[in-house]
Amino acid sequence: MACRVFQSSIRATALFLFIAGQCLLAQLPGLEKEPWTGYFAVYQQRTFHYMIDSKGEGTIAPLQRTGAPITKVLHLPVTVFIQEKMPDGKVVEHEGLAVSLKSTSEPTEKLTKLTYTGKTKEETAFEVSVESQGDRLRYGGRITDKGKLTANPIRLCVQVKFPSAYRPADRDEKEVIKQIRDDELKVTRSDGKRFRLVADKPLAEPPNEVADKDLGLVSVEIGAWRGMNFEFSAMPNSALRLTTPETEGLLRGFFVQWTPDPATDPKGESRFQIEMK
Repeated sequence: MACRVFQSSIRATALFLFIAGQCLLAQLPGLEKEPWTGYFAVYQQRTFHYMIDSKGEGTIAPLQRTGAPITKVLHLPVTVFIQEKMPDGKVVEHEGLAVSLKSTSEPTEKLTKLTYTGKTKEETAFEVSVESQGDRLRYGGRITDKGKLTANPIRLCVQVKFPSAYRPADRDEKEVIKQIRDDELKVTRSDGKRFRLVADKPLAEPPNEVADKDLGLVSVEIGAWRGMNFEFSAMPNSALRLTTPETEGLLRGFFVQWTPDPATDPKGESRFQIEMK
């Protein structure tokens, strides 16, 4: 009896290790050399580092002239997910499963171009490409199989998150607003109209020229980033959106979202360009 129990325990342990191994193998492979251990891809420039981890999540880390990070907390996460537009107009996000990610590219600390694929839990399959050149990154992507998400319109989305560069909770908010008087957030809508946004005002506040509008260009210059300027642009057959958490002002943090149009760009040839200046 003891022998049977022991053998059953061995089989159970072996099965667990096999499943765990399969999950690990299904994630994007990682580098084995410091300081980039575990990262799938790295791109190093004088003014920033860009990393993609085993879950396909990117990070843009701006650098000082000395090569050190601007701060330990000010960096830009880059994520990819599927947006589903519901009948009531709300947008639901579907994340890709880390265990579904695959790539024919090898882990690299000298990223030039790579592609990876993945699926959501709804079996929606997608493909993502990332390219680098100079101070620019370019994302592309498409949905290759709708899976179970067939009831409503869906799109692939690449999102860059700007965290709050200032902490008004620690100081008087009027002082914070005064400090950011020279900060600039400029946008160009897809119809060519240009706007300069006020950082302490909600996007949807009247006259609401930007919220829920397709944009072609977003330019960000924030003093807390110590001279680093960011420019986001959408190539033809795609668009940008600027969003904030609920009714918060831009100084609390915001998101730049890029979505290619699956109707006019079925092959995923359009690009989302991120440039650090």
